[in-house]
Amino acid sequence: MSTEEIFKPETKSIKQIFGDTDAFYQMPIYQRPYSWDKERVEQLWYDILDAYKNNCDDNSIDTNYFLGSAVVVKKATNFEVVDGQQRLTTLTILFCTLRDLNLEIPQKNIVANSIKDLVENKERLKLTTHLNNQALFEETIINKINFNTSKKEVAENRFLQTAYYFKELISKALDKNSEDYIENIENFISYLFNKTTMIKIVCYDESFAIKLFTVLNDRGLDLTPADIIKAYLLQNLDEDRRLNFTEVWKRIENTATLSEESLQGIFNLYLYYLKNEQPKRALQDELKTQFVKGNPQKIILDIEKFAKNLLEIQNDNNDKEISMLKCLRQSVYWKSILTTAKQIEYKEYDKLKSLITKYYYQSWIANGTSNRIKQTSFNVLKKVKNKASILEIKILLQDNLGKYENYEHFLSTDDAYGTNWLKPILLAVEYFQQDKRDFIPIVRDLHAEHILPKGWNKAELNWRDYFTEDTAKPVLNSLGNLTLLSGHKNIQASNRNYLDKVEIYKGNRGKGFDGKTSFEITKKILDEYSVWTTDNIVNRYEWLLKEIKRILEI
Repeated sequence: MSTEEIFKPETKSIKQIFGDTDAFYQMPIYQRPYSWDKERVEQLWYDILDAYKNNCDDNSIDTNYFLGSAVVVKKATNFEVVDGQQRLTTLTILFCTLRDLNLEIPQKNIVANSIKDLVENKERLKLTTHLNNQALFEETIINKINFNTSKKEVAENRFLQTAYYFKELISKALDKNSEDYIENIENFISYLFNKTTMIKIVCYDESFAIKLFTVLNDRGLDLTPADIIKAYLLQNLDEDRRLNFTEVWKRIENTATLSEESLQGIFNLYLYYLKNEQPKRALQDELKTQFVKGNPQKIILDIEKFAKNLLEIQNDNNDKEISMLKCLRQSVYWKSILTTAKQIEYKEYDKLKSLITKYYYQSWIANGTSNRIKQTSFNVLKKVKNKASILEIKILLQDNLGKYENYEHFLSTDDAYGTNWLKPILLAVEYFQQDKRDFIPIVRDLHAEHILPKGWNKAELNWRDYFTEDTAKPVLNSLGNLTLLSGHKNIQASNRNYLDKVEIYKGNRGKGFDGKTSFEITKKILDEYSVWTTDNIVNRYEWLLKEIKRILEI
């Protein structure tokens, strides 16, 4: 088969892309829904506008503006869009906006014919989107745009959002006082249709079209690694199996959303599971190598299983160790390790979870970098995948920790307040004070409260009865002087005498003050200390240290 029989690239103006007699475009089921945001819409508009103005200033510059390529598959009555759907859909919305703003322009017929046409005396749309969005697209864009739609409806309709963006941009172009003013809007619209061009690559074989799409986008066009992986897997499937594949892919996307993980994040974790080592190339390149001999249907089902296992782990909000792991800032390796364990049904999963929690926290507190734990994480991952004993994994972690200073030394710092592990380690102690405790996210409302306040030496307070500058300085930001409070209580309790703080912790300050603190480690202060002194701060540090060792010792 000759190249001409496989695909045919043609440079066409926007008028030709939408106005040719065979210009009818349909989005295949595996395409992503329309998703351009305001930034992308404005970028397209201003790129064309700048080219137009350059050409007005000097007709030898920007005689044409190139908008990119569209890869389409020739079908019996239309073209299926493999690549370019976002631009084609955005342009269609622009045409509808120009039509419904009732501009006095000579290109009205060109605009109208770029939206709809007649085939055998029947009206037919030039572009149709996904079946599940087509009714919305027709009703709110193609038939007529209602520019008095409520804000709520606009916010829920990506097509309408784009129409409103274009309305705003066109209004600026018509405003003589605007920097974006276009002196002759008719000439600009003529430039848009006649001088703005695309390369329309017509393919006669769908598998080849997807391969071409992959090659083009591997070389820098705007697609995510997940999109490229999807196209790579799709290219070897027939039409029926593509439909099944696409349904599984949609389920994976939904699972990713539920687990608060990006699709690319899931693929990264899955790649760790496959390789058991640090990837050396881009995600899509690594996965292509892994998938080269595999069955795409089996591969996508295995990825779905992996995504579901990750979701099960992420959603376990009553698991103390999972709650601790969610606070880690330096590592996502734990997700891949535990999801791998679920994937292969590792028998000692709970012991593994406990071990790696202890390992990551000890490393974190001891200022361990991501680089320090990276290779050990991959070594653990490899042992889990090979179903090594929990003892082997324990020895591996102990050997790594033994190379560095013990984490206990870092807990005794006089500036625990300035560390990024403070709230997570206080939360860890909190979790283990009771049988069950829901996950507590680290948000702005969660505060590390100074019991001896930072403003302790103010004249109206009595802290100077118990502390001097020399005794307060080394303990003020130490672990023993810090506890957890909600933001509201923290504001109420800051820079007060100890007994006033205690009443606030108890919720006994009357109207405007919320109830008793829910944190057990803070309630313990109320129960055990009638005053707050240097000795009591040391005593509380020793209790916290004992609890932390109970939680973290391997």
